Parts: sequence; structure tokens; C-alpha cells
Amino acid sequence: MNKELLKQKLAENKRRLKEIRINEMKSEITQSIENFPEKYRFADDNEKKRIEIFMEKLPAFYNKIDFSALAESSVTEHGKCYLCFLEGSEEIFDIYIYGNFSDFLRDYDDFFFFSAYLLIIDEDFYRFIYIDDNFNLTESRIY
Repeated sequence: MNKELLKQKLAENKRRLKEIRINEMKSEITQSIENFPEKYRFADDNEKKRIEIFMEKLPAFYNKIDFSALAESSVTEHGKCYLCFLEGSEEIFDIYIYGNFSDFLRDYDDFFFFSAYLLIIDEDFYRFIYIDDNFNLTESRIY
């Protein structure tokens, strides 16, 4: 077996293992959040791509989102949103959850268990809310 083929097989195994860990984490989230299937679903591949593009637009400081560089506004009414985890295991960063803003707030303590820092992106991919480890909500938007 040549080195290139070995590299390809190792990369494929690494990708498969990561996918297995992501699926295990999704299962853990589903089991930990009461009535998860009735309130939420995981983002599909197209939505994940849109979320990742959105997050790339956020200002960064030392490879972390710099929320202090964004204009703050008051929390307004929100409907359908995507929840993103900003801290935790490597797998958690690849998991995005779609649901109602009000449900995310009601289940905050359960989501906090997985990540103390959360980002909720409105379905319009324009407004978002950052929630820190003290449940301080900071709303802003991408211009």
C-alpha cells in the first residue's frame, strides 16, 4: 500500500470517527432536552452551510467571536432560529439546532449543560443573540 492511499484511508477513518461522535452527541442532546423531537430539529447540510457563512462574517479576536466589536440593540421579538454552541467538545461545534426562540430560552438550562456560551441566529440570517455564561443576552445584527 503506498503512502498516498494510506493517507486517504486515515483521513476517511478520521472523518467517519468524527461523524460517529457527532451522532452520539446529537443523541445525547435529543435525550437530554425534554420533548426535543416536538420542538427542535438538527440543521440540514444547506442550513449548516448558511450558518457557517454567517458566522464567518462575525468579527473575530484570537479565533473567537468578538461580540464587543458589534453594535448592541435591545432584544426584539424572535421566531424561528438556529442555536449554535460556542464552547465545548469538538463535535458540538458542528451541531446546529433549529427551533423557536421562546423554546430555546425555556430550555436554556439544558443547553447550558452542553455549552455555557450560545449563539442564536434568526432564520433571516440577519439578527442574532449571544448568550454568555451568566445568561446575559446581547442582540446584534450583521450589516
